[in-house]
Amino acid sequence: MNTKFGNTDLVTSPIVYGCMGGAGAFGAQEESDSIDALREAHNAGINFFDTAEAYGAGYSEQLLEKALGNKRQDLVISSKVATPNLAPDDILAACDRSLKNLGTDYIDLYMLHWPNRNVPLEDSIGALKKLKEEGKIRWYGVSNFGSKDMDDALSLGEISVNQVPYHLFFRAIEFEVQPKCEAAGVPIMCYSSLMQGLLAGKYKSLQDFPVDRARTRMFDHRKWEQAVHKEEGAEEAGQHLLDALWKLVDETGMSMEELAVAWLKSRPAVGGVIVGTRNGEQSRGLKKLLEAKAEPAVLQALTEASDPLKSALGSDIDMWGKGRTR
Repeated sequence: MNTKFGNTDLVTSPIVYGCMGGAGAFGAQEESDSIDALREAHNAGINFFDTAEAYGAGYSEQLLEKALGNKRQDLVISSKVATPNLAPDDILAACDRSLKNLGTDYIDLYMLHWPNRNVPLEDSIGALKKLKEEGKIRWYGVSNFGSKDMDDALSLGEISVNQVPYHLFFRAIEFEVQPKCEAAGVPIMCYSSLMQGLLAGKYKSLQDFPVDRARTRMFDHRKWEQAVHKEEGAEEAGQHLLDALWKLVDETGMSMEELAVAWLKSRPAVGGVIVGTRNGEQSRGLKKLLEAKAEPAVLQALTEASDPLKSALGSDIDMWGKGRTR
């Protein structure tokens, strides 16, 4: 089930455990639940864990050490340096902090979390190369890099990952970023893979989606106060996709989560699908997602159902429309 991750020597599970929620990103969270969630995810067969210094100001990394520090040799850990810290000396210091938080002397995969227009990318990549030479990181890459940013990064040499938002409700990377990653042999790590719960099979209508999560460009900013973009969204196309998903749930007997993850795992260049949980019980259910696979006809039906939404939202890979990517 585990496979080689791109051009690296890392062997990873197809599901990546996302550690962001454990640090309280989606509401109050008991530490014991976060630790149980991490341990049960590993017990379910996941060996790939994704965190970042920005998740709870290092708390997410500390939780991973508390939960699975004694399993370090069995884990592949990815972490990310925050956007304000992309100057070379700041990257070196941030990596040392993350190593301390994680209780380890190396990070398997280290990424620039978002582009920083105030620091030359060549300088940031140079710092990552230095960390690799020193053995503090094994491989490095980027996150939230659009088409132009990927061109710039690839021109500087080895890039081992691009972590971007990608799921049935948001396929912007398919226009330009995904083909470039595929051509360059750069694996994609998909985050928000279950669209903050919309693909978890809990909602029949977009109008039932929690107001504090309805912030992406699919939602009309005039109706949803949490949306910071100024777009009218594409809610009709989104509801069409949601209706189609429920129909496929009935026809296939698969859960909506399984359909969503199976589709992502089938897509070009995808090297890992990030999924998070809130407790141990939810993590035990991740075994089904590790095994999720859909017939070609079902995959095609999912693609066709989401094509109108893909067209409506276009190629901007910033899911929230804040203008941070290019």
